[in-house]
Amino acid sequence: MKSFQLFFVLFIFISCKKENIYYYSDNKQIKDSTVIRFIDDELTKLKINTQEKNLKIYTTLDSTSYKTNLDSIRNKIFENALTYNFKPEDKQAFDEWFREKIIVVDNKTRRVVNFYSSFKTKKNDRNDVSIGGLRKLIRIGSALNENPDSEIPENYLYNHSYTSGKELEISKKEAQFLSNFNINNLKTEGYFSNYISFLDALKLFQTYNDGILIDPFIIKKVLNKDKVAYFHISRSKEIFSQNNVDKILQYLRDYKGKNFAAFTNQIENTENLIFFGTISDTNLIINDGKYTYLIYNFFAVITDVKKKKSKQIPYFWMKKEGINYYNAVRKK
Repeated sequence: MKSFQLFFVLFIFISCKKENIYYYSDNKQIKDSTVIRFIDDELTKLKINTQEKNLKIYTTLDSTSYKTNLDSIRNKIFENALTYNFKPEDKQAFDEWFREKIIVVDNKTRRVVNFYSSFKTKKNDRNDVSIGGLRKLIRIGSALNENPDSEIPENYLYNHSYTSGKELEISKKEAQFLSNFNINNLKTEGYFSNYISFLDALKLFQTYNDGILIDPFIIKKVLNKDKVAYFHISRSKEIFSQNNVDKILQYLRDYKGKNFAAFTNQIENTENLIFFGTISDTNLIINDGKYTYLIYNFFAVITDVKKKKSKQIPYFWMKKEGINYYNAVRKK
């Protein structure tokens, strides 16, 4: 009898202890652990304790899955890799180590409408980018923000001239400009020593496209035992005048035309983009008028963990494959 009573008490206790529930914008429940991890990171920024149970989290995300389309692109990349320095037996290592993350934000509302990540393990995940790749864009904004009549060469974004260590430092004016975006506490040694979140990178780029600063957001509201614990309110702030926006868009169009000249047939429907990266990863931010896409690829493929052997997808391939990813995401 006592055993039955104990079992009954445990049953009641477990039944009452509910897990948090995550919803897509169409009220479908979210099961994907990588998506939930992304949401939890944003909840933490909002100072909402994700360890507290009985929360219902309503997001801006679309429940549409693009995984099949993205898998087909991954297979094409590996087929190309076979002609370089890969072997068929490297496929398992490729699938395990080649990683990407994609975030899609609505230009008008700044709602994050889609998120995809193949980083299944949190310790290997990547959540930020170096502002070194955005250095020239930031400097254009800082100069125009200080003086709308600043003279900036048309090909400034595309120009690959040698850069000295001194030119990589962040000036006080540039740091002050970035503080408008709540990007603060920058390391003084330079751009490549500072990292910002993917959403902050998108915030910068979208502000450059329309002049208005609005934070991208993923969480619409949070209920705690059916009481509203959080409700998102978007706030806007003008950073650039329309005249400055027009100038910046001209720089971006010039950059797009030159940096992706070999792939213009693949991106002709996009308005502008920024492509940057390092030896082992790339970041592509594309605005197609309605949405802005951030596509991150980590393409250092480990073929032998014990011997610490690795191979890499050639950097120039990733320009093209980044566009292919963008095309895949757009297909529904």
